Amino acid sequence: MKTMQRSGSKFLNLIVILFFFSLEAHAQVYAHRLAVADSLFRSKRYVESFEQYENVLKQKQYTPAMLLKMAYIQEGSNHIGKAMYYLNLYFIASNDKSALVKMEQMAAKFNLKGYDATDTDWFLTFYRDYYQQLTVGLATVLIFFISLIFYTKVKLKRRPIATSIFFLVFLAAFFIHINFGGSRNQAIVLQSNTYVMEGPSAGAPVADVIDEGNRVAIQGATDVWLKINWNGNEAYVKNNTVEPVHL
Repeated sequence: MKTMQRSGSKFLNLIVILFFFSLEAHAQVYAHRLAVADSLFRSKRYVESFEQYENVLKQKQYTPAMLLKMAYIQEGSNHIGKAMYYLNLYFIASNDKSALVKMEQMAAKFNLKGYDATDTDWFLTFYRDYYQQLTVGLATVLIFFISLIFYTKVKLKRRPIATSIFFLVFLAAFFIHINFGGSRNQAIVLQSNTYVMEGPSAGAPVADVIDEGNRVAIQGATDVWLKINWNGNEAYVKNNTVEPVHL
């Protein structure tokens, strides 16, 4: 039995070592690709550097500086839709308020909609500023309630009904904060002459025809159609004409 336990322990240790080795190897590959892309960018080989940055981003790896460079490259290539897309990603990653100003300037220059800074935008900016502090605060409250539940049940021999309810409320808040906190369901139009329809059908009346770079708020989906808010009205666009903004 002891021999089996020792064998199992050795196997578990081997798995842990291989896991961390895999993480280290992946990090080295990511760092190398990013270094190559940065070198190409400094050499003004923008097309090649952008391809490298794209490969890094596809692996769910990025830095705010990388996203800003991607926006710069796309703006220089006059790909306004993609430039606005990467600027939005940069703002999410960095919470750099100057990105909001830059987007508003580009929106005014190219007559794009969806970039007016609302109270919600500024609230989310404030929220992101204190995201880490809120995470620590909520985690601390959860630990406190877990301790209180244990104390009430084990030491006082009572059922901690009220405490359990508060714990579940804060647990739900923590889950929402971690998974959805500070995010908005928005997308950037990436195709010129995108048809905005009044209904989720190619046969529906056309509400508008818009260019790349406009930003829309996604409210739902029906098959290949996304329900959006456009000029204060419910409208629909094909899902392959826009790119959702999230990292």
